[in-house]
Amino acid sequence: MLKNKDLLTLLIRIFLGYIFLSAGVCKLTHGNFGQMIGPPWLEERLAAYGLGLFAQVVALSQVVCGALLLSQRFSLLGAVMLVPMNVAILAVTVSQQWAGTPGINAALLLLNLSLLAMEHPKFRFLLQADKTFNIKPTSTDRIGQNVFSWLGLGFCLLTLAAAPFHLVLTTVFAVSAFAAFALTLTRNGIRHKLDVLLLILPFVAMIVLTLGRRIPFAGFVLAGLVLVEALLLVIRLVLGARNRKGITQATAALS
Repeated sequence: MLKNKDLLTLLIRIFLGYIFLSAGVCKLTHGNFGQMIGPPWLEERLAAYGLGLFAQVVALSQVVCGALLLSQRFSLLGAVMLVPMNVAILAVTVSQQWAGTPGINAALLLLNLSLLAMEHPKFRFLLQADKTFNIKPTSTDRIGQNVFSWLGLGFCLLTLAAAPFHLVLTTVFAVSAFAAFALTLTRNGIRHKLDVLLLILPFVAMIVLTLGRRIPFAGFVLAGLVLVEALLLVIRLVLGARNRKGITQATAALS
């Protein structure tokens, strides 16, 4: 069973990775790709201010950062790259006074920063450059060290290449990337069935959102997946806390 902190780290990576990858692809396909945030018309709106190229760079950066986060192998790099982009997007939404959007972007920025805070030991050398630090790999660092991670990144590149030209190919490549990233997680020694289920369900939801109208009652299916994920996560966190408490008590008894 994964530690609660490690499980939450993986879930935040998956959530932010999908949010930004899908948002970037949606912009590149002019709104014809499933996503949770927007706006798909960003380029058209900013072009009026001479910032059309900026909008395209934002879309490209979102896909790259999202792919790195989903890969697990390069998730720390993706989280670091995501900070300045999040700040830039937040600044644009505030300056344009878009209703509700600044709050959503601020929440995503805080989630991004919390992800980096969970890995703060890796940044200690930045504060004390005159000292030597031994950075030990964490249990989540071992996840993503397989061929499926590279395969997912490859499909993301194909998605990026196809997005401006062919919607069907874009969808096929994106779904293939999600499947590869899901395999990245399940082929890394995570044996607890509840952990595996909690990590797989988000990718099922991604595919439902991507295929959208092609799936009957997609909205109800998605709502059901979110509800099941939330309930199972609460149960899993309680079990994890009890398990950790039991281990602590056993260790104290032995000492």
